[in-house]
Amino acid sequence: MALLKPLFKLASLVALGGWLLLVCLPHWQWTDELVLGLSVLLLALIYTWLLGAAIRQRPEPGSGKPGFFSLGGVLALLRQPTAALAAWVHILAFDLMVGLYIRDEGALAGISHWALLPCYVLTLMFGPLGLLAFLALRWWLGPGM
Repeated sequence: MALLKPLFKLASLVALGGWLLLVCLPHWQWTDELVLGLSVLLLALIYTWLLGAAIRQRPEPGSGKPGFFSLGGVLALLRQPTAALAAWVHILAFDLMVGLYIRDEGALAGISHWALLPCYVLTLMFGPLGLLAFLALRWWLGPGM
Protein backbone atom coordinates (compact mmCIF):
# COMPACT_ATOMS: atom_id res chain seq x y z
CA MET A 1 0.00 0.00 0.00
CA ALA A 2 2.90 2.36 0.71
CA LEU A 3 3.97 2.12 -2.93
CA LEU A 4 0.53 2.95 -4.31
CA LYS A 5 0.63 6.71 -3.61
CA PRO A 6 3.97 7.25 -5.40
CA LEU A 7 2.80 5.07 -8.30
CA PHE A 8 -0.40 7.12 -8.54
CA LYS A 9 1.65 10.33 -8.70
CA LEU A 10 4.09 8.86 -11.21
CA ALA A 11 1.32 7.58 -13.49
CA SER A 12 -0.50 10.92 -13.31
CA LEU A 13 2.66 12.86 -14.19
CA VAL A 14 3.54 10.49 -17.02
CA ALA A 15 0.03 10.84 -18.50
CA LEU A 16 0.08 14.63 -18.04
CA GLY A 17 3.42 14.81 -19.86
CA GLY A 18 1.94 12.91 -22.78
CA TRP A 19 -1.09 15.18 -22.88
CA LEU A 20 1.07 18.31 -22.75
CA LEU A 21 3.01 17.07 -25.76
CA LEU A 22 -0.22 16.35 -27.66
CA VAL A 23 -1.67 19.76 -26.83
CA CYS A 24 1.43 21.96 -27.08
CA LEU A 25 3.57 20.17 -29.67
CA PRO A 26 1.18 17.97 -31.67
CA HIS A 27 3.30 17.82 -34.83
CA TRP A 28 6.80 17.93 -33.34
CA GLN A 29 8.97 15.14 -34.73
CA TRP A 30 9.42 13.52 -31.30
CA THR A 31 5.84 13.79 -29.99
CA ASP A 32 4.73 10.36 -31.16
CA GLU A 33 7.84 8.64 -29.86
CA LEU A 34 7.61 10.35 -26.48
CA VAL A 35 3.86 9.88 -26.07
CA LEU A 36 3.71 6.31 -27.33
CA GLY A 37 7.24 5.13 -26.63
CA LEU A 38 7.58 6.73 -23.22
CA SER A 39 4.27 7.81 -21.68
CA VAL A 40 2.06 4.95 -22.85
CA LEU A 41 4.85 2.40 -22.43
CA LEU A 42 5.53 3.51 -18.85
CA LEU A 43 1.82 3.46 -18.06
CA ALA A 44 1.58 -0.06 -19.51
CA LEU A 45 4.52 -1.20 -17.37
CA ILE A 46 3.02 0.36 -14.23
CA TYR A 47 -0.32 -1.26 -15.08
CA THR A 48 1.29 -4.66 -15.58
CA TRP A 49 3.03 -4.48 -12.23
CA LEU A 50 -0.15 -3.34 -10.46
CA LEU A 51 -2.21 -6.05 -12.13
CA GLY A 52 0.24 -8.71 -10.99
CA ALA A 53 0.19 -7.30 -7.45
CA ALA A 54 -3.62 -7.12 -7.44
CA ILE A 55 -3.99 -10.72 -8.62
CA ARG A 56 -1.80 -11.90 -5.74
CA GLN A 57 -3.90 -10.05 -3.14
CA ARG A 58 -6.91 -11.59 -1.47
CA PRO A 59 -10.24 -9.78 -1.71
CA GLU A 60 -11.46 -7.98 1.36
CA PRO A 61 -13.87 -10.07 3.44
CA GLY A 62 -17.49 -9.34 2.67
CA SER A 63 -16.70 -7.51 -0.58
CA GLY A 64 -18.16 -10.25 -2.74
CA LYS A 65 -16.56 -12.39 -5.39
CA PRO A 66 -14.31 -10.30 -7.69
CA GLY A 67 -15.02 -10.68 -11.39
CA PHE A 68 -15.64 -8.93 -14.69
CA PHE A 69 -19.08 -10.26 -15.60
CA SER A 70 -21.30 -8.55 -13.05
CA LEU A 71 -21.47 -5.13 -11.48
CA GLY A 72 -21.00 -6.72 -8.04
CA GLY A 73 -17.88 -8.50 -9.26
CA VAL A 74 -16.39 -5.30 -10.67
CA LEU A 75 -17.21 -3.41 -7.47
CA ALA A 76 -15.52 -6.15 -5.46
CA LEU A 77 -12.43 -5.77 -7.67
CA LEU A 78 -12.35 -2.00 -7.31
CA ARG A 79 -12.61 -2.14 -3.51
CA GLN A 80 -9.05 -3.41 -3.54
CA PRO A 81 -6.73 -0.33 -3.70
CA THR A 82 -4.14 -2.01 -5.93
CA ALA A 83 -6.79 -3.12 -8.43
CA ALA A 84 -8.43 0.32 -8.34
CA LEU A 85 -5.10 1.99 -9.12
CA ALA A 86 -4.51 -0.53 -11.92
CA ALA A 87 -7.91 0.43 -13.36
CA TRP A 88 -6.99 4.12 -13.12
CA VAL A 89 -3.66 3.58 -14.92
CA HIS A 90 -5.55 1.56 -17.55
CA ILE A 91 -7.83 4.56 -18.09
CA LEU A 92 -4.87 6.98 -18.28
CA ALA A 93 -3.11 4.87 -20.92
CA PHE A 94 -6.17 4.31 -23.08
CA ASP A 95 -7.30 7.94 -22.90
CA LEU A 96 -3.85 8.99 -24.06
CA MET A 97 -4.12 6.55 -26.97
CA VAL A 98 -7.49 8.10 -27.82
CA GLY A 99 -5.77 11.50 -27.76
CA LEU A 100 -3.28 10.24 -30.36
CA TYR A 101 -6.19 8.92 -32.43
CA ILE A 102 -7.97 12.29 -32.25
CA ARG A 103 -4.82 14.14 -33.31
CA ASP A 104 -4.11 11.78 -36.23
CA GLU A 105 -7.68 11.50 -37.49
CA GLY A 106 -8.25 15.22 -36.97
CA ALA A 107 -5.19 16.00 -39.10
CA LEU A 108 -6.36 13.60 -41.82
CA ALA A 109 -9.76 15.30 -41.81
CA GLY A 110 -8.15 18.74 -41.98
CA ILE A 111 -9.50 19.83 -38.59
CA SER A 112 -7.41 22.58 -37.01
CA HIS A 113 -5.48 21.83 -33.86
CA TRP A 114 -7.41 24.59 -32.07
CA ALA A 115 -10.73 22.92 -32.85
CA LEU A 116 -9.40 19.65 -31.39
CA LEU A 117 -8.39 21.18 -28.04
CA PRO A 118 -11.85 20.80 -26.44
CA CYS A 119 -11.87 17.15 -27.54
CA TYR A 120 -8.49 16.63 -25.85
CA VAL A 121 -9.71 18.19 -22.61
CA LEU A 122 -12.89 16.14 -22.63
CA THR A 123 -10.91 12.97 -23.34
CA LEU A 124 -8.46 13.71 -20.53
CA MET A 125 -11.26 14.37 -18.06
CA PHE A 126 -14.08 12.12 -19.27
CA GLY A 127 -12.59 9.62 -21.74
CA PRO A 128 -15.35 8.45 -24.07
CA LEU A 129 -17.08 11.84 -23.98
CA GLY A 130 -14.00 13.39 -25.62
CA LEU A 131 -14.01 10.71 -28.31
CA LEU A 132 -17.72 11.29 -28.87
CA ALA A 133 -17.09 15.05 -29.17
CA PHE A 134 -14.37 14.42 -31.73
CA LEU A 135 -16.53 12.05 -33.77
CA ALA A 136 -19.36 14.59 -33.71
CA LEU A 137 -16.98 17.39 -34.73
CA ARG A 138 -15.59 15.33 -37.59
CA TRP A 139 -19.11 14.44 -38.75
CA TRP A 140 -20.33 18.03 -38.41
CA LEU A 141 -17.43 19.49 -40.37
CA GLY A 142 -17.88 16.77 -42.97
CA PRO A 143 -15.59 15.69 -45.75
CA GLY A 144 -15.79 19.00 -47.62
CA MET A 145 -14.19 21.21 -44.98
